[in-house]
Amino acid sequence: HSLTCSSSTTTSGPAHTNPADFEHDQLLPISHRRRLLSSMAMRNATQQVVRALEPSLTRSLHASPGSKKIVGVFYKGGEYAGQNPNFVGCVENALGIRSWLESQGHQYIVTDDKDGPNCELEKHIADAHVLITTPFHPAYVSADRIRRGKNLELLLTAGIGSDHIELPAAAAAGLTVAEVTGSNTVSVAEDQLMRILVLMRNFLPGHHQAISGEWDLAGIAHRAYDLEGKTVGTVGAGRIGKLLLQRLKPFGCNLLYHDRLRVDAALEEELGAAFEEDLDAMLPKCDVVVLNMPLTEKTKYLNYKN
Repeated sequence: HSLTCSSSTTTSGPAHTNPADFEHDQLLPISHRRRLLSSMAMRNATQQVVRALEPSLTRSLHASPGSKKIVGVFYKGGEYAGQNPNFVGCVENALGIRSWLESQGHQYIVTDDKDGPNCELEKHIADAHVLITTPFHPAYVSADRIRRGKNLELLLTAGIGSDHIELPAAAAAGLTVAEVTGSNTVSVAEDQLMRILVLMRNFLPGHHQAISGEWDLAGIAHRAYDLEGKTVGTVGAGRIGKLLLQRLKPFGCNLLYHDRLRVDAALEEELGAAFEEDLDAMLPKCDVVVLNMPLTEKTKYLNYKN
């Protein structure tokens, strides 16, 4: 069956098409694109990071006197750091919160060096109170790092996801683990819609032809399809799943969704989507399937099982 995943593996096409027929080079640029938060999503995340930090800094972190040490781990922006005021999730722009933190009397250390025993992060982990990281350049917080981080109180992801943190060890140490839920839902829903269109229209092979000076219309057209009239199913209809269904409705698709909980009847009618209680029954009906669910032990091998 055709399959569009919200992770880095994406294929698409008519129902009963073998996904293996799609060339690997068609997938790679999209998976790379998926690894970057949009500027607006990161700006939203930053605003919510401040809201997440503020009560912690004004309550628990101010419970003892003196400056607190906040360590941020971000990727280097290089020449692009100054080109967009919303591009704050890099070392150079440091989430845009340096002035605020320092005005509160706190120390703010920012680095991209996070791996290995001699990395910059290791120099600060012992006396850091807060560690901030981003989803696609995460600082892995192992049980050993938690053990050595005697002053740690808050582990914060400036975005979505905490799978870079050993949660049982963090819980045992009494640490707060937080992420900015909902900060990138629009970005991900739009990204999924882009992937569906790119793959349905067989766009990337055509682009590769154009830049290499080729002109093989049949080579592109035989795998290019209209989205109108196709059946698209989402496995999961939470924040992102609902936004994707809203964006797909004007394309004239048949929309299906599977979820543990059915959305209310009014919203279901507004989305124009039909509920499928049985996932195994839904999949054969779909030309495109999108996975919109967290990675847990229960969902880890769902793709392989179906």
